[in-house]
Amino acid sequence: MIKIITKILLLNLIISLVSCQNNENIDIYLYELHEKGQLNGNVLVTKDGKNIYEKSFGYSDGTKNTKLTKGYRFNIGSVYKEFPAVSIMQLQEKNQINLDDKVSKYIPELPNWSEEVSIKHLLQYSSGLPTIGWDTYFSKGINVNDSHIMEEIKSVKNLEFRPGSDYLYSNSNPILLIKIIENITNSTFNQYLQENIFIPYGMKNTIIKEQYPYKDKTLMAIPFNSNLKEDDYKLSAKNLLISSTATDLANWFEKLGNFQIVNKQSIKKLSEQAKKGDNIQSPLGYIEWRDNKIIEHSHHGSIENYECIVRRFKQDNITIVILTNQKQQNVFDVSDEIYKIIKRTNK
Repeated sequence: MIKIITKILLLNLIISLVSCQNNENIDIYLYELHEKGQLNGNVLVTKDGKNIYEKSFGYSDGTKNTKLTKGYRFNIGSVYKEFPAVSIMQLQEKNQINLDDKVSKYIPELPNWSEEVSIKHLLQYSSGLPTIGWDTYFSKGINVNDSHIMEEIKSVKNLEFRPGSDYLYSNSNPILLIKIIENITNSTFNQYLQENIFIPYGMKNTIIKEQYPYKDKTLMAIPFNSNLKEDDYKLSAKNLLISSTATDLANWFEKLGNFQIVNKQSIKKLSEQAKKGDNIQSPLGYIEWRDNKIIEHSHHGSIENYECIVRRFKQDNITIVILTNQKQQNVFDVSDEIYKIIKRTNK
């Protein structure tokens, strides 16, 4: 018995020493990035469901009056697209929807092309719908709302290509998925997420803001550029303004990867890409499977000076979350280096 206890204590000591070494090496690397002006944001690393590193770097806004803390929320950019996609699969698992259903079945007011576009096409960005004209709206100082976007989609006369024949990464697709969810459930997308995802799966700090610039800036990281100028675009398309913390996003990726929110078959469906090639995304960003097991789930998101990445290395049980409010276009490289540090330290 004494030998067993001694071995357990020795193992715990080794794990503790490795964890400390991980923390120190990651901290040195990230601190140097911050000192060079290449990191302003929150970083979280978990292993085996436990935090092994968590730290905030820099400031909550361009005034540099308030330092970031782990409780701050950041807009997650395109990572928001996971939520309508997973919601669709929840409805599909309840037999309330079929992925082969045409969009016209749920949004009859759309033009004739909606009779050719299926829900699967929307999920895989293979509908042929064009991109939203964000730059035009922002350059004219227009406060873009949901009505602007829906009217733009309704005005589409011809698709960019025959549905299912190609790929075009357009926000039009998840926006229509959200509209379908609202029409099926007779609720707002926000209500659906609160009742079926945020509350049940412990994402208590994830919210949908009604507009940017924010009326309520409490614990909201405000995006700013290298000259400390805060983003000044206007956006009231509230279903797109999902903001979260590093802890909530790590929790989301881990529960998804463990098939706790939707089943394995649904995740496989959401992993499918419209075609092979570089920069082709599924609604979950990028998921690599091997021998029927998830190896990695990664998703990058950005909007103006917000930039984030979440990477879940399931086989190593490691999750890395980087949320920034000053875009440096380096979050993938930073997450890659953090992962390498952990792997080197644990050899």
